[in-house]
Amino acid sequence: MSSKASSQANLWITLAFRLIGLGVFVLAFFEPAVRAGGTGADATIFPGWKCASIALAQTVSLFGKSATWPPSLPVLLVVFSGWINPLTALVLLTSFFAKLRALRRVLGVLVVLCMAGTWYFFAIQKITPLVGHWLWIAGALAILLPDALGPRRAPAAS
Repeated sequence: MSSKASSQANLWITLAFRLIGLGVFVLAFFEPAVRAGGTGADATIFPGWKCASIALAQTVSLFGKSATWPPSLPVLLVVFSGWINPLTALVLLTSFFAKLRALRRVLGVLVVLCMAGTWYFFAIQKITPLVGHWLWIAGALAILLPDALGPRRAPAAS
């Protein structure tokens, strides 16, 4: 396969991963994402959009006048989990520019670190991730994957 054909195939594979990832990522907001408060009748189930709104509210509250400083670890972990959405959006927006691959890789590392923070929050707060959470993670990772697996350097112009 010629270099040009290989490059074209890589472009289509990257586009497919990002579009499928975006679809899964968006779908996750409408699925049950987490269960808090135990099991059975005592449990509260939050859809993905509600989790995102809680994380956004926590982020905004950090800058409010009544915010206690420093924020508690659980509050910081919720804020970090909320940053997965805008960071993933930035990866998508910068994906139109090949020269921004290094930035996308840095953003990808930040997204993965925020994911780890989310799971730590779940562990210390006894929250169970549900299908929406796993779809959200899978969608974000599919969006990040082309930059993680792509070549280290952009191909030289000929």
